[in-house]
Amino acid sequence: MKKQLAILAFAALIFTACGEDDKPTADDCGGEVCTATVGTDETAATVPANLHGTFVTVLTYAESNSPVALGTEATFTISATKLVVSIDGRDCFSIENAVHRFGATPTSGNYTFKAACIDDIAFNISANTDGSLNEINLEKASGTGFYGQFTVK
Repeated sequence: MKKQLAILAFAALIFTACGEDDKPTADDCGGEVCTATVGTDETAATVPANLHGTFVTVLTYAESNSPVALGTEATFTISATKLVVSIDGRDCFSIENAVHRFGATPTSGNYTFKAACIDDIAFNISANTDGSLNEINLEKASGTGFYGQFTVK
């Protein structure tokens, strides 16, 4: 009887611990890693601590050529030099090495992670004037081009 109860308790633990709604975290994303390089007219950037964290977002604006559909949810985990991206319906991936581009500076509050190895996309982390997260813009990695905007859910 004790053995059956132990097996039942173990099975219940397994089923409740691994729910379908568990989102990947920065620690368990085993997807592709893009290492961005600093391009012409770009400078290396370090994302400040006030923007670090995990943010659940939704694409609230999308251009007609966006590689991500309007209304798609995504989870972003931001650290000083790494961005982990988990877009619903896709494998998670991470991007190393942020840059300032298109005239952005450390005081402008824009930090771009270029994922040229994944659909030639980039994610521009945009801060509010108080330093908190404003939005994450979906852009083209290899040059100018705006695809859409993720906002915190």
